Amino acid sequence: MDEPPSPLLKSRIPRKTVIFEHNSFRHDESLIHDLHCPLRKGIIYYHRDDVILEHNIHSSGKNEPRIIVPKHPSRGLENISFIHIKGNRMLLFAKYSGNTNFDSESYLHLSIHEIHPDNRVGLILWSFNGSVDGHFDIDDLVPMKSTENALGITFGVQFISHWKLFDISTTETEASDDFPLIESGRIDYDPNPLKSKDSVPHNSLVMQSPDRHILLNASVEEEGRNEIVDIHYLDSGGTNCMRFSFLSRMSIPIPWAQETFPLPRTPPDLAFSADGSKFAMAMVCGRVSVWDTRSKVPLKSFMEVPMSDNHHLRVEYLQFSSGNLGKEALVFIERENSSSLLGAIHVIDATSFETEEMLPLEVERRVRHKGVGALFFDPSGRTLYAEINGTLYEWDLQKNKHGPEWWIGE
Repeated sequence: MDEPPSPLLKSRIPRKTVIFEHNSFRHDESLIHDLHCPLRKGIIYYHRDDVILEHNIHSSGKNEPRIIVPKHPSRGLENISFIHIKGNRMLLFAKYSGNTNFDSESYLHLSIHEIHPDNRVGLILWSFNGSVDGHFDIDDLVPMKSTENALGITFGVQFISHWKLFDISTTETEASDDFPLIESGRIDYDPNPLKSKDSVPHNSLVMQSPDRHILLNASVEEEGRNEIVDIHYLDSGGTNCMRFSFLSRMSIPIPWAQETFPLPRTPPDLAFSADGSKFAMAMVCGRVSVWDTRSKVPLKSFMEVPMSDNHHLRVEYLQFSSGNLGKEALVFIERENSSSLLGAIHVIDATSFETEEMLPLEVERRVRHKGVGALFFDPSGRTLYAEINGTLYEWDLQKNKHGPEWWIGE
């Protein structure tokens, strides 16, 4: 039987690439983590068993995957990210922790690589490996785009009412022990202007729009009955010294919050569209809603009917594609808390929100495998990937045809 046409996908049937055979999975091996595609379609980066790897899934060569950074003898790898920076270079940002009884420190790996003409990571041009203890909590360190330095990248560390910004100094030699992150600015905002400072929650989520003109601060109110999003607009300053002023607050009730049920304490997940004109919000009850950033008007809600108290949905990997402005897709994974191995990938047009494709998942239950481990796009936003138990699934989105202009490809 022919496959029915999809308005969003070229085919609902994905291409599959086995990254590793789960039959060869050993007790002392870790799963693959932090899969992403920063350069071009088919070139995937991830880490497994504390080794950082590059994998061209469209190549059958014996050299795939290729080791970029080998396993450290005394440190455990926590997470990685390859980031495209200025000058046709890549930045590897990796966090390590001591994995011996005598070492509980946190370590930072930064390295700048050239990019080969075939869009693969090349030689290391500069690197740093060292402890961050005494500087900040490494878990709070996140990369941000910048227009005010030669690399086009800066780092932010979140505090209660501001972020401190750090630029990378590469003037020292590769073997230097000098810490390479130099404080270069800050982002100030009032985290909860409608409450006293003593009641400011420490588990809030702060996110800037892609153009860095809007700041969202998400949290759960003290009583746990509403999820809150505070909207701030840029008041003054350049990209390395910014002051945001509070504009308005959105308070959204949690449908199943009751006295007899444990109340949520984690903030909702947020995701901006590429132009910052709208954002998506995933609540702890499983509801996903999309909002116009400036007017605070709800554009669409998905999975509006809440489940029972002990059987609610969980949303993961909420994100917009990184494609052309105004021609994006919104995706997320819906899972039932009672069975993390079941669920569906939602693919939604992010212009009209009238077209949605659901890709059901039912993966084989295995003792150390936990279902979908990653959901991400290629840099163009034209291809969607999901990793499930060591296999990578690949869907291409439709190109321009008749109908509403939401599509990615041209």
